[in-house]
Amino acid sequence: MEPSCIIRHFEHYSPLGESDKALLDSLEKTPKTYRKNTAVWHQGSPCEDFYTVKQGWAYSFRNMEDGSRQVLDIYVPGDIVGLRELAFEKRITGLMALSDATLCPFPKARLMEVFSESLLLCSIFFMVSSADQALLLARLVNFGRRSARQKLAHLLLEVSKRLEKTNYDSRNPLRLPLTQALLADALGLSVVHVNRVFRELRDEGLISSAAGEVELLDIKGLSKVACFEADYLEENDVLMIQHARDVQSRVGHPLDAAQTDQELTHSTK
Repeated sequence: MEPSCIIRHFEHYSPLGESDKALLDSLEKTPKTYRKNTAVWHQGSPCEDFYTVKQGWAYSFRNMEDGSRQVLDIYVPGDIVGLRELAFEKRITGLMALSDATLCPFPKARLMEVFSESLLLCSIFFMVSSADQALLLARLVNFGRRSARQKLAHLLLEVSKRLEKTNYDSRNPLRLPLTQALLADALGLSVVHVNRVFRELRDEGLISSAAGEVELLDIKGLSKVACFEADYLEENDVLMIQHARDVQSRVGHPLDAAQTDQELTHSTK
């Protein structure tokens, strides 16, 4: 059986016991497949479900008054999509499949059940939401205060760093299914401007591109271009997780012994 992307994502924060893995796995029981460039949901449609990205890539966006669009986020395998819209009746964004993709919907009510059954998973969901907020803050700085060259390098590095949480692709160099048009919409630049920056980075041996993909050839070189610091992607709150474990154990949800052993190893890394 193919391992769950959401479980791999959550174990980036903390080792999980079998009961918690079963709860997360239950969120991926009704997968839906989407062809590349098809809509998962539309801006303004009812907000009833969240999704986990089991396979493939997706992106969220808002349509603008002049017919253009702003790409808001790029989702990779293991990501949870829709947490930002928890309190809304209607979707405030659209979601499109960036590649052929498999997403697993789960209703808001089911999320509340997971929270009630596992304080540890509730805590990790909170950390995922907090990390999501940190991404938006970093994106705001990137959008407003960096050159086009820095913006592009920074976004490419951010996506590659996020992929490490689920060990999505161990190939070297890493390939990302990102077109110049999509990157332009994500960075607030024209396609012509993005193409010019692509040529510069290619000439410097930092990236290559073909058939709608970007290949990262020199991560260190890109990091220098972007002045990239990954601290906003390296969330870790051992005390919060341990407190959740302690409380969960006291209220009648004992953790697996194997999980406790894993935590000791995890916290010393």
